Amino acid sequence: MGETGKEEYKIQSFDSETQKLLKTALKDPSNVDLEKVANIIVDQSLKDSVFSKEAGRICYTIIQAESKQVGQSIFRRSLLNRLQQEYKDREELRTRSLQAWICYVTFICNIFDYLRGDNAPPSLQVNNMPMMALVNPVYDCLFRLAQPDSLQKEEEVDCLVLQLHRIGEQLEKMNSQRMDELFSLLRDGFLLQEGLSSLSQLLLLEIIEFRAAEWKMTDAAQKYYYSEVTD
Repeated sequence: MGETGKEEYKIQSFDSETQKLLKTALKDPSNVDLEKVANIIVDQSLKDSVFSKEAGRICYTIIQAESKQVGQSIFRRSLLNRLQQEYKDREELRTRSLQAWICYVTFICNIFDYLRGDNAPPSLQVNNMPMMALVNPVYDCLFRLAQPDSLQKEEEVDCLVLQLHRIGEQLEKMNSQRMDELFSLLRDGFLLQEGLSSLSQLLLLEIIEFRAAEWKMTDAAQKYYYSEVTD
């Protein structure tokens, strides 16, 4: 299945009119309201955990198509503005819906992953640095997931570990000091915090060892952790 086929498959959860709008945005972005498209994608990402994991690819495709077609970045600007708006209200979002908060973190990390340096063409880079506007917000979200009350919730620990597996190495290249601070929190949580579930402890230990091995999973670690999880 080609890239376009994948994109179309991922938007099946929308009504037919919205599907048509998104398909047009993917192929001919100058003919649609790209601010509206950005809001639709963010709204869906906050309520659909499956879509939040895949939406970065759709956004990347639209940004590339717009850049090639008209040399502008209306969609990217609209997307970042909306993400910034949700970022400012992140604590309220987490209080209102833990699921929506986890979807938001997944989505913003997904966007960062697709638009980071080795993926992003020059037209998407800001002052020759890829998507620097997202680095600190992404870090702030991960720091929130590393706070004691979040470490008590397996869903948040799972989200944190998944995102670090995906983008931890790239994030560290952009700001190693903040990554050191984040892992200091995770080590303290693992060693000192009471009330962590055994799964959360296992996930934290695994990600600590993963980073210590330079963001690679050794065969021994893979065998140990995955046998533990399946048991």
